[in-house]
Amino acid sequence: MSGKRPVLATALAVAILALAALTLIARVRPISTLFGVVVAAASPYAPVMALVGLILSAMARRTSLTIISVLVLTITTAIQIPRYTFTRPATTQFADVQVLSSNLRKGQADPAAFIKLAKESADVIAVSELTPEAVEGFSQAGIDAAFPYSVLFPGAGAGGIGLWSRYPLAAVSPGARRSFTMVAARVQVPGVQVPPLIASVHVFSPVASQRDSVDGWEVSIADAKAVLDRFSDVAGEAAVIVAGDFNTTSDMQQFRALLSNGYRDATDQTGAGFVPTFPADSWLPPALEIDHVLTRRATATSLTAVTVEGSDHRALLATVHIPTIPQSLNDG
Repeated sequence: MSGKRPVLATALAVAILALAALTLIARVRPISTLFGVVVAAASPYAPVMALVGLILSAMARRTSLTIISVLVLTITTAIQIPRYTFTRPATTQFADVQVLSSNLRKGQADPAAFIKLAKESADVIAVSELTPEAVEGFSQAGIDAAFPYSVLFPGAGAGGIGLWSRYPLAAVSPGARRSFTMVAARVQVPGVQVPPLIASVHVFSPVASQRDSVDGWEVSIADAKAVLDRFSDVAGEAAVIVAGDFNTTSDMQQFRALLSNGYRDATDQTGAGFVPTFPADSWLPPALEIDHVLTRRATATSLTAVTVEGSDHRALLATVHIPTIPQSLNDG
């Protein structure tokens, strides 16, 4: 390589490696700016950035930069590897529950297609952006025949939330909350001694149109953590499943703060790797992993993203192992 090419390759390598390194910083610091949101969201792509930086550094014959590239590639790859590792659950007595979680895009999801998907794959449905019109459309499409139990709070625009289930539901109050939407219920799963608590959640977006979007998101995700902590007390020995649009990637420090008190992300449990769900309304594949399924005292064994016609999110379909007998009784 001669002339200006080494200079250009070096400049590109430095820029790409700088962005990859910034994702490492963004992972360990609470996000408080839109720039931080964007950088943290790019974290799953950091190993690819580092690899490109390594190739460019080698082409430019920059030894120091090549060494730095190898270091950044090693660290960013090591961070992502656990997401692709599956450990089989140790529980021997369990019931499988299939959970379908979907953002309905302000009620625009196609009712017939959605109900067909749910009938074929789910025991419990957790939805956000549930409008009154969507409830009516789902009812006309036959959701009540397959999922006769529900706890619904429809609302205009993105404000609605709901649960449908094949099994009986008993509503549970999430407690005081103003910065995000959530609905929760105990589910009478056949064969499970203590009914699990299942919740549908929708956290405020950090890139909404309001000027204080990131501030609102910070409050919203903090309030969500408070509610999850409350659920860990309310549920006691019961399993907890929280599914929905968290508007947060797993590389953001605020999301990882949710994974306390025994909560785990289904992506990490199943080894599903990077499961992007948004945006899903164009010919381009989804780029952001902002929808999640969290479990406590239960283990997700599979997680897939599925297309929902009319929505700008892909839905998540999770299989969750729920112990039929509480751990304390097993230990006894």
